[in-house]
Amino acid sequence: MKFSILIANYNNGKFFKDCYDSILAQEYKNWETIIVDDKSTDDSVEVIKKIIGTDGRFKFYENNSNYGVGVTKAKLIELANGEVCGYVDPDDIIKPKALKSAVETLQ
Repeated sequence: MKFSILIANYNNGKFFKDCYDSILAQEYKNWETIIVDDKSTDDSVEVIKKIIGTDGRFKFYENNSNYGVGVTKAKLIELANGEVCGYVDPDDIIKPKALKSAVETLQ
């Protein structure tokens, strides 16, 4: 069961590294991360792209205008390929068993 981690970003690039590290530390390994930037006005796009590099598990998209969190989160769901989706804010971290626990509960 693939887990899609959905991140709506707006001007939170400076906090993203801790979030990224917590995703990489997950015990459950069948995941993807979809990030949509909602036309940040700071250097978030460059910061996040640099952090995720070429890791194919992370997919980064940019809105062509600032649409707000509701539209951005709806877009995240449309882009997700997992059977299970969960939102994470770019300035949050998740515990290493978070995805595993969610999947086990659903199963």
